[in-house]
Amino acid sequence: MRLTERIHLVGSGEAAWALTDPLDSQVYLVTTPDGHVVVDSGTGRSIEAILAEVRRDGLDPLEIGWILLTHAHADHAGGGAAWRRELPSVRIAASVETAPWLATADEEATSVDRARAAGLYPADYRLEAFDVDRTLTSDETLRIGDLDFRVIPSPGHAAGHLAYLVDVDGAATLFSGDALFPAGRILLQDTWDCDLQAALRSVERLASLGAERLLAGHLEPIIGAAGPHFTAAIARIARLSVPVSIA
Repeated sequence: MRLTERIHLVGSGEAAWALTDPLDSQVYLVTTPDGHVVVDSGTGRSIEAILAEVRRDGLDPLEIGWILLTHAHADHAGGGAAWRRELPSVRIAASVETAPWLATADEEATSVDRARAAGLYPADYRLEAFDVDRTLTSDETLRIGDLDFRVIPSPGHAAGHLAYLVDVDGAATLFSGDALFPAGRILLQDTWDCDLQAALRSVERLASLGAERLLAGHLEPIIGAAGPHFTAAIARIARLSVPVSIA
């Protein structure tokens, strides 16, 4: 599904979009003349459906060069191994902290074990190991094609969480993962690395970037006038309140 001239939604488990598997996060694709960039991978159960969406939008999956992961939860990163099988040349980037967990399929560090026990994943779902080609550090910039993806540390929902800010179609676009959602919402869970104070500081950091678009890991993509969504979260923090959690 084409969202803008260069941004496509190619995977989603959201009821309102339902492009691929119900367990998938939003999976975005950004086109560049030197290879396309995918943000987050989905769980891995729907790689064929995701690639079918890419083709439906008139794009060639073989031109996908990079997958940028926001964090290691399975709905966002569990598909890494499946992508590698389908597109052996694709390069995968993730934070320094999460890369070892993904390389060893560490279900405790990635909270897959807790999510499965809670019924969020089927009993037979397992995280597959895959190597990360590039580890990303705070506030570095990754040049891909004609675009600069700025790496924004945004822990709180999960350790090692990253967001990505890129100027595309002439608009500052924030891929926020699960650090911030439309209407200024966040996602707090009872996992070992979910940290309220870190989450609030990450919201403040993301809100300060002046992004015009907010493309989160769940819920609807905000294609323009994203300011009020950031303001809603900051207003609650200013009152010593916590932004509303989506779960």
